Amino acid sequence: MTVGKISGLCWTVFGVMCLGFLPLAFGLMHINSIPTGPRLALMLVVVVAAWWGPFAYAMYLALAVMRNGDRRTLRRGIRGTAEVLAAKETNTVIQEGEFAWQAPRVWKYRLRVTVGGRPPYETICSICASGIRPGSEVDVAVGRHNRKRVTIDVGQGGSRGKARSADSQPTGWQYQ
Repeated sequence: MTVGKISGLCWTVFGVMCLGFLPLAFGLMHINSIPTGPRLALMLVVVVAAWWGPFAYAMYLALAVMRNGDRRTLRRGIRGTAEVLAAKETNTVIQEGEFAWQAPRVWKYRLRVTVGGRPPYETICSICASGIRPGSEVDVAVGRHNRKRVTIDVGQGGSRGKARSADSQPTGWQYQ
């Protein structure tokens, strides 16, 4: 599952919990077979884990992973390369203190990933890194347990992080 799909799922769960929290809380408070203390603890677990947990994780994915690249995957993931098959600028910006018109846009890249000894496969990577052209080859890191979780190394995770175009000319990065 890609980071974009995980983020979408988190926002969906958060939205459902926004609509369903009051009926759920009302129902939990009227379970008279559970004493008041444990009932309140159960309510807290529901609020923190099922309602605000997905919100916090979705915000982390947006602000940390899509804006800066998934540093955890860069540190612990499997290194490989990917050919950029398509690049599309989205309408999404991820603000981190700046005005919306100054914030970097999220780019969606379709990649053909090659990781040592495995057949190449295609996936999508969303990241705030512009200037990567189709046909370029980029360094990537792949999640150890989720091969669809891929991040492009734009220099934030190690000494690699350079893109190579199809004709071996360096690609200019415009990392924002």
